[in-house]
Amino acid sequence: MAAIDIAHNPVQHDRTKHVEIDRHFIREKVDKGIVDLRYIPSKEQTADILTKGLPKDGFEYLIGKLNLIYIYRPT
Repeated sequence: MAAIDIAHNPVQHDRTKHVEIDRHFIREKVDKGIVDLRYIPSKEQTADILTKGLPKDGFEYLIGKLNLIYIYRPT
């Protein structure tokens, strides 16, 4: 949500100085309607399967969402 707020808010933030060029690039694309930024709930973040330890149900949900085969599932 913070990234969406930064992209939509033209006010310069102290914490975003290192992403200033990227922010302007994305803001331009948002203004032109090329990019549509949407909020994605945490349980829908497919990258989490690669970066976090997830509970079994969350892991299996994301495996299915990515159309991956879980080779260690008991048969």
